[in-house]
Amino acid sequence: MSVMNLVVKFQQYFFLLVAFLLGSLAPLYGNVFNFVLLVFMMVLFGINRKEMLQNLRHARGYIGINVAFLIYFSLHTLVVLLKEEPITPPSFGTFEVLLLNFILVPIYVVSLKEWLTPRLLICFLFLFCTGCLLLNMYVIFDLVGISLFTDTSCAINFLYTNRLGGNKLGFLGGNLYLEPQTLYIALTALISYFLIFTCRYKGVKVLLGVMFLLLTIFLSFTVTKAGILAFILGFGIMNFYLFKHSSFRVRSAILIGIVLLVPVFGIFVFDGLKGKYEERAEEVVREIENVKRGIYEGGTIAPRIGLIRESFMHVDEFGVWGLGIYAKHRVNNWLQSSEDGLGAFTNVHNSFIHYWIQGGILGLAMIVFLFCAPFYRMFRTRRISWLICALLVVMFVMNNTCILLALNNSRLMILFLLGMFYFYGDVFWQLERGDSSMCL
Repeated sequence: MSVMNLVVKFQQYFFLLVAFLLGSLAPLYGNVFNFVLLVFMMVLFGINRKEMLQNLRHARGYIGINVAFLIYFSLHTLVVLLKEEPITPPSFGTFEVLLLNFILVPIYVVSLKEWLTPRLLICFLFLFCTGCLLLNMYVIFDLVGISLFTDTSCAINFLYTNRLGGNKLGFLGGNLYLEPQTLYIALTALISYFLIFTCRYKGVKVLLGVMFLLLTIFLSFTVTKAGILAFILGFGIMNFYLFKHSSFRVRSAILIGIVLLVPVFGIFVFDGLKGKYEERAEEVVREIENVKRGIYEGGTIAPRIGLIRESFMHVDEFGVWGLGIYAKHRVNNWLQSSEDGLGAFTNVHNSFIHYWIQGGILGLAMIVFLFCAPFYRMFRTRRISWLICALLVVMFVMNNTCILLALNNSRLMILFLLGMFYFYGDVFWQLERGDSSMCL
C-alpha cells in the first residue's frame, strides 16, 4: 500500500472517530475538540499540502464569507479599543474560538472531498448517533442509577420533573447544557430514523429502531418545547419524503411504527409525561395571554418575545456596525435595566440576533448565509436531500430560541454539519437514492 493510500485510510478512520466524538464528547468539551482538529489539520497540511490548497481554492467562496466577518470583527475591535471612553468594559477571549470554529471546521470539512463516499457517510452518521446515545444513557444512569430498573416509574417521573437533569455544570469535567443536549438528541433521533430505511440488513435496522426509540424518549425527558417542536417538524419532513418515494410495504411499516410508538410512550412514560407536559402547556397558555397584555415575565415564550422586543428597542446601537467585544456587557445592561422583568437573562436567546448584535449587518448576513447556502446548492444542482432539509429545520428552529451557534457545546457541531450539507449535499442525495451497495 502506497504512502498516499495510507494517508487516505488514516483520514477516513479519523473522520469516523470525529463522528463518534462529535456525538459524545463535543457537547462537553467543545473547545478541546477544536485543538484536536487543529493538530490533525497541521499534520495533514504537512503531508499533503498540494491537495489541501486545491480543496481550499474549491471552497474559497464559502470560507471567504467567514474570513470577511472575522476581519471585520478584528478591525471593529481595534477601533473601539482606541476610543478614549469605552461605553462598557470589553469582553475578550472570543477571537481564538471564532477563528477555530468558523475557519478551521470548514477547512477540515473540505479536506474530505477526495474520498467521502455514501457508504462512509452512513458510517459517520451511525457513529454520530451512537456517541449521542451512549452519552445520554450515561447521563440517565448518573441521575437515577439502578432505580431505573428497580423503581422504573419513580425514576421516569424524576427524569421528567428534573428535565433530564437540566444544565449539568461540572459534569465529567465539562458543562452539559440542556438546550445543546436537546439539539444533539433531536438531530440524532431523526438521523437514526432515516438510517432505518437506508440500511439493508435486518439486524442493523432493529438496532437503529431501538436507537431511534430511546433517543425519542430521551428527547421527551427534556420537556423542551423548541426541541420537541423542531423534531416534530423534521420528522414530518422525513415522513413526507418516505411516503412519496417508498413502496406500499414501507408506507404501511411507517404507519404501524408510528401507531405502536404511542402506546410505548403511554405505558412507559405517560405518568411523568402527563404531569410535566400539562404544567408546561398551562405555562405556555398563561404566557401567551400575558404577552397580549404586554407582560413579558416568565420562563418560556413570554421572555423570549420580550428579549426580541428589547433587542429591537436598541437596534440603533448595533443595527449596522454591531457592538463587537462590547456586545456581552451591553446586552446585560439592557436586560438588567429592562422594564419587562428580563433581568434574570444574560443573552437574547436567539443566534441570529446574537450575531447581529455582535457583528452588525455582516454578522447577521454570515449566519443567514450559513443556513441558506445548503438550500441554494441543492436547488442549483437539483439534488434535494430531504434529510438535510429536516436537519436544517431542526437547527433553524432551535437557534431561534437559544444562542446555540454561540455556545462552545454546540457551535462546532452545527458548523460541521452545515459545512457537510453545503459541500456534500450530492453525497446525501446519493444516499437517499437507496443504492444497496452504499448501505450497512
